[in-house]
Amino acid sequence: MTLHESPVGASFRVTAVRLSAPAALRLSEMGIRLGTLAYVSQRAAFGGRVVAVAGSRFALDGGTAGLIDVEALAGRP
Repeated sequence: MTLHESPVGASFRVTAVRLSAPAALRLSEMGIRLGTLAYVSQRAAFGGRVVAVAGSRFALDGGTAGLIDVEALAGRP
């Protein structure tokens, strides 16, 4: 499943980031990297998602969210 497909309120673990190296590095700097536990706090415009990671929230556009593979988790991290 991708982050783009994750419903609001879902907790997840990042299993793959299929972006270019510079884009993946930027996401890693923000805390979104392989193994990260996070939470979809709301839906953003045009299919994006607002993700809560380690006390911060980030909005990702739908295209980027579609290239981040996630594994659904029970509960909230």
